[in-house]
Amino acid sequence: MAELEDNSANSTNEEAILPPLCSIFRRFLKQRGLKFTAERAKILDAVMGKEGLFQAEELLWEMYQAEERVSKATIYRTIKHLVEAGIIQEVLIDSKQSHYQLIYGQKPIDYVVNVSSDEIIEFQDDAISDLCDAICRAKGLEPVGHRLLIFGVKPGEQPPE
Repeated sequence: MAELEDNSANSTNEEAILPPLCSIFRRFLKQRGLKFTAERAKILDAVMGKEGLFQAEELLWEMYQAEERVSKATIYRTIKHLVEAGIIQEVLIDSKQSHYQLIYGQKPIDYVVNVSSDEIIEFQDDAISDLCDAICRAKGLEPVGHRLLIFGVKPGEQPPE
């Protein structure tokens, strides 16, 4: 996995958002005729404990290490449901691996990817958020969030072909 540098000043209290997330997820599943199972609860709890980007395989490995018996298929299906419920979002950095991040109750986090080293650097900038909000309003829309991914190389380096 690419190295992740955390520059975020975003430290939302997990206990403060866990009950609403459980309710939101339960409601989402019920609307689709699905059950809020113990396995889904464990996955939601594990996602709540993640900071920054994570991958499904990483989540599976960490749950296995914690002796939480959840199948790979259940993790992937639950991640899909969490994305659809607006609790997490998929962050497409490359075509090799999907990354996810918790978005419910969080300020938007943007990323710079050094394509030479695959280093992923998180950042937050109020000016970018303000600009995105202004663009939405100028187009007659109410902003609900944004996602920014910048690709770059260090001076003197060549991007991979």
